[in-house]
Amino acid sequence: MDDGDAAAADDDNKTAGFLTAIQDQVILTRNYKKYILKQPNTNELCRRCGKESETIQHITAACEQLAPTEYVKRHDGVANVFHQKLAEAAELIEDRSPCYKYTPANALENDNFKLY
Repeated sequence: MDDGDAAAADDDNKTAGFLTAIQDQVILTRNYKKYILKQPNTNELCRRCGKESETIQHITAACEQLAPTEYVKRHDGVANVFHQKLAEAAELIEDRSPCYKYTPANALENDNFKLY
């Protein structure tokens, strides 16, 4: 294994660890600091909107400050993955670029499929 492979494996491990921490809700949000770590003087309100308690659920799905930008980016990123996989399965594209680099065409077509 060369240094590039080791670095990639390390990145994968960090990502997996971070996702596990999110799932277990042990990310250092303001709510976590106040109620789990028992830091009583902690302001629990979201750093972005300042209206709701800063929890994992609020950050990932409910913050009105993140909704117009970050949630749309996340949605579009997931839609791009679906588009790429459908295009590959229908043999509309041959390029196997990483999903984060894929930019869907407005329309793809062959004798059997049309993908918009």
